[in-house]
Amino acid sequence: MSGGNCPETPRQKMIGMMYLFLTAMLALNVSGELLLAFQLVDESIQETIKATDVKNKELQNQFEIAEFANPQKVRPVREQVNTIYASADDLYNHIDSLKRIMVKIVDPEGSLEDGYKGADNQDVAAQVMITEKGGQRSEELKERINAYKDKLLEFVDEEDTAVVHTIIKSLSTEARKPTKKGQVQQSWASQKFEALPLSASFALLSSIQSNIRNTQADIASYLLNSIDEGSFKFNKVESIVIPRSDVVIKGGEYHAELLLAATDTLQPAVYDIPGYNIKVQPNGRGVLSIPANSLGEKSWEGTITMTGPSGQPLRYNVSHKYEVIQPNVVISPTKMNVFYEALENPVEVSVPGVSGSQLKVSFGNCTFRKSGDVFYVKPKAGFAGGKSVVTVSAVINGQTRRLGSQEFRIKPLPLPYATFAGKRDGKVRKNLLVNQSGVFAEMGDDFDFELEYKVTQFSISTVKGGFFVSEMSNSNRLTEAQKNLIKGTTRGAKINVEEIKAIGPDKRNRKLASIVLTVD
Repeated sequence: MSGGNCPETPRQKMIGMMYLFLTAMLALNVSGELLLAFQLVDESIQETIKATDVKNKELQNQFEIAEFANPQKVRPVREQVNTIYASADDLYNHIDSLKRIMVKIVDPEGSLEDGYKGADNQDVAAQVMITEKGGQRSEELKERINAYKDKLLEFVDEEDTAVVHTIIKSLSTEARKPTKKGQVQQSWASQKFEALPLSASFALLSSIQSNIRNTQADIASYLLNSIDEGSFKFNKVESIVIPRSDVVIKGGEYHAELLLAATDTLQPAVYDIPGYNIKVQPNGRGVLSIPANSLGEKSWEGTITMTGPSGQPLRYNVSHKYEVIQPNVVISPTKMNVFYEALENPVEVSVPGVSGSQLKVSFGNCTFRKSGDVFYVKPKAGFAGGKSVVTVSAVINGQTRRLGSQEFRIKPLPLPYATFAGKRDGKVRKNLLVNQSGVFAEMGDDFDFELEYKVTQFSISTVKGGFFVSEMSNSNRLTEAQKNLIKGTTRGAKINVEEIKAIGPDKRNRKLASIVLTVD
């Protein structure tokens, strides 16, 4: 994205050139193999998005530092930025959900993260975004993009034409006007989804996501620069100690960040903690690391020195106490860090030294309910193949502190296997087969959840009088016709149980493996 606050990078220029080239190749009906090169463009855009995410996080950190120095002036601006970040996340995730819908249509077992089939499919994007629901999805996406664009423009002075132009251009949903005589106007939806392979539509959607992240960074940077830094008047300068924890396990390491609330990055502070070396980070913060080799209460003290307005050094005392304790191991089975869709997955969360009532736990892409100390987590529909980030925070001394996070894979429900007469293959006595009530679906012994599938249909077939005869049941029960077919078999005959389908908690009717039995 270009603009006064965020000039277009060489990488973004390269991606734009690749777009023009591949679009031209597509117009010339180049082979389907070359069209898959759009996937390379998509991957490049994803890398750009990751880099922009880092920039957005750094901007949040800069607001945090500025707010600490002057909360009354910075907090209202930071709250505006938080609403922009929330809107950007909402629009970005909405586009991700559209991608997942398309992936599931061309490849029910595919996912955005692990790859998918049908990259050259030229129908599915138009089907999802234009044909189905009368084009409602594309119209909704346009409305969301326009709403996000309008929200950003609310925070920009109209005189800042470069920023305004950049936002309008990057988030444009205008139809493409004819450039030659005889051409017709092409709608925004047609540009993105009509007569394009799926890989191309995905690259175009990723480009929109990249523009969302870039405009998010642009406005955050714009608002940060708009704060009158010269008006900050510090009447008190104090040293700040930010430990990872006041409690350290023996054998671990005490870790703390030291900084001054009024630190000038052009005049970095000097840290002097007798007996220890301080690592100074590029942002001016000092990092103190002390090996925790013995138990008990520990302390350290020293000074932080900075240059004052008069040019003379000003020294500030700094000290802190912490405690080294014996390890307190809490082991909670996590079932290989997997959440299964349509199931309530139990998760126990605990932090040594912190009460459960102080903990705040969030589960990305999931809903949950809590019973006692156990969270029962249920993934949202459409996120199978993705991930859920579990984030744990705690309210300590009146402030919410993030303690950590962990990724869980979201997986679709595993398929059961069908059984007839308690078997999946092998020999079975004829009288036992005749007396069966139906076909059943069972989970493997290695699946820990109580999961029930019900067979909804199956067929029984065998060779009778030299002809292959098949009878269908539209439930899990044997029909009279199927029983009579089995009664007419002789020893050594093959009984085939096929076309088996079963439905589980996710309400999906799935096909199961066939069963072949021999009449004994």
